[in-house]
Amino acid sequence: MRLSGLGIWNLYFLIKFVLFSQGAISFDLFANLAFFCFLVISFDKVWLTRLKQAISVVIGIVLMYQDSWLPPISRLTKQADNLQDFSISYFFEIAFRLINLDFVFALFVAIVFYFLTVKWLRYTSLSVVGFIYVYWLGSTPLNDSSSPVLMATNEKAQTPVTVTQSAQQKTPDQQLGDFYQQQSQLISQFPKAFNGEPFDVVVLNICSLATADLNAIGVKPSSLFANFDILFSQFNSATSYSGPAAIRLLRASCGQTSQADLFKPARQECLLFNNLAELGFNTNVAMNHDGHFDDFIGLIRQYGGVSVPKLDFSNLKPAQYGFDGEPIYSDADILSNWSKKHQNSQQPQALYYNTISLHDGNQVAGRERMNSLASYPLRQQRLFDDIDTFIGQLESSGRNVLLVVVPEHGAALEGDKLQFAGLREIPSPSIVSVPAAVKFIGPKIQHSQLNEVNETMSYFSLSELINNAFELDIFAAKVPVKRVLDNLPTSEKVAENQDTVMMYFKNEPYIQLDGGEWTKYPGK
Repeated sequence: MRLSGLGIWNLYFLIKFVLFSQGAISFDLFANLAFFCFLVISFDKVWLTRLKQAISVVIGIVLMYQDSWLPPISRLTKQADNLQDFSISYFFEIAFRLINLDFVFALFVAIVFYFLTVKWLRYTSLSVVGFIYVYWLGSTPLNDSSSPVLMATNEKAQTPVTVTQSAQQKTPDQQLGDFYQQQSQLISQFPKAFNGEPFDVVVLNICSLATADLNAIGVKPSSLFANFDILFSQFNSATSYSGPAAIRLLRASCGQTSQADLFKPARQECLLFNNLAELGFNTNVAMNHDGHFDDFIGLIRQYGGVSVPKLDFSNLKPAQYGFDGEPIYSDADILSNWSKKHQNSQQPQALYYNTISLHDGNQVAGRERMNSLASYPLRQQRLFDDIDTFIGQLESSGRNVLLVVVPEHGAALEGDKLQFAGLREIPSPSIVSVPAAVKFIGPKIQHSQLNEVNETMSYFSLSELINNAFELDIFAAKVPVKRVLDNLPTSEKVAENQDTVMMYFKNEPYIQLDGGEWTKYPGK
């Protein structure tokens, strides 16, 4: 046994150093250093050399995957049942997204350059320098030049949510703990009874629609929601997956909780639709899919506090087919059926509606197969045409309606350095920053211009807005509709998936994976 240079393995490490410096991968310094030490050991016996080479290939692949931003293998195994639902064509579509031609060309050039210069350059020495460089980058302290995010106070009897100047001296873990502590004190104080102008509450929960997605297809959120009264352009969906997003929305009457606490019983006063039921609303749930994937219906029943009726699509034709081949129905048909069923009811209605018309992997019925990213603009246009049709029906009914459109999360149409297009494993800022909009519909309502709010708003903000509508008796039209924005609490932008946290630390987005170190999110 003796020590020798790395040979071709130098190229492996040099490529990783470059990718790490660009933020395209992470870099486990000690694991890679141990691998480096293993590689410099050489053996005289041929069979040991071949065994070492075989082991090295396996370790190299595992380390590269571990250092990438792809989901951990353990997480993929947990999602095995869901992955089995993917159609073969969707698997191929995702696989092609992983191929970056620029990277392939750069890799080819690097390999050619290596073989042309290997006789003149000491590549093993360059690899050692690379490890020193990575160590230096890893020891650089977090940037301190920023100011804290402020949250507006609420005049109701609850603790104001603020981030003080002392937060600048705190670690990310301390800041996150303080955030959840502050959020735990927030509760919407709905009235015990309401004797004003009755109104319906309709909440449209849209899968896969972020502000970044609209920008990617050339649609301005302010134009898309021009006929609404309020637009929260930086609403925080707080997660990048549908089930948790729906639970957070249905629990909007309390502050934001951690991901783990989502799957624990909630206090009754936290459940938005329970609060509406207490005020005499007849609560309803509808959706344009069967809700089987990832047990969506089971999640909102158990943790969102809503009763989901048996969904009957027998008289409807599919408008799309999902990534799993299951039918997705027309939003216009589902919403129109609900409107016709309840338009003559004397009881105020509260509807939670979930649509997956924009979900990745969908195929439009009656058309040739399209890449789902390419079909997104078409599906987005069709969805909002359906919503406009629904708004027209609500206006024609003569009923007072508070309509809320809130996306679950983005579609990640463009991807970034860490996640290819469509991947939402990390709740990045571009995925969780969604456009939420509110429209007041009623005979007495006077519309003016769109009121756009650019601060970060939360689900609790929506609950407080609905609460303000009761307090102001907004459909009596004695005050302008923009008054519902008075004293709405803003929020820090914190988002979570399982074992993944994204948080702004001193005005920069940072992520924590599997309870590890906080690292700056590089974005595009």
